[in-house]
Amino acid sequence: MQAHNGNAKSKCLVQTTAWSQCSKTCGIGISTRVTSDNPQCKLMKETRLCQLRPCNLTLNTNLKKGKKCLRMKKAKEPVRLTYAGCTSVRQYKPRWCGTCTDSRCCVPSETRTIPVRFRCEDGETFTKRMMWTNKCRCLYNCPYQNEISYPHYMLHNDIHKFSE
Repeated sequence: MQAHNGNAKSKCLVQTTAWSQCSKTCGIGISTRVTSDNPQCKLMKETRLCQLRPCNLTLNTNLKKGKKCLRMKKAKEPVRLTYAGCTSVRQYKPRWCGTCTDSRCCVPSETRTIPVRFRCEDGETFTKRMMWTNKCRCLYNCPYQNEISYPHYMLHNDIHKFSE
């Protein structure tokens, strides 16, 4: 049996918080989390761009009979994302959370993080991590009603599911 070389990563108990709510209810905002999933095994803050919905998105409230929610809205045509005056190199067909006609709010329930490469007018390019919404859900307890509020961090390993 070979002795272990003492790699710090193998002894690391990875702890990761859930991503915080997006800093904006429309347009590009920032979401953060804390994780020890790094070579130093130290708790460090990570950020990603997020967009619950564009500010100019018109949500159709003409829902089918008996329906109270439009959970997802998908871009009809591929679009370039914009951030800090720069545009994404490639086009995307993002999905956004819809709306509820009752007192509930529609928020992301399952997301992932994707790299997005941006190009500025001066030709400079950079990559930012961005939230990609996979699923939305309507909730009575609306975490986005107060944009200033900051979530209480709970350390756990299931970082992709939103818990009610």
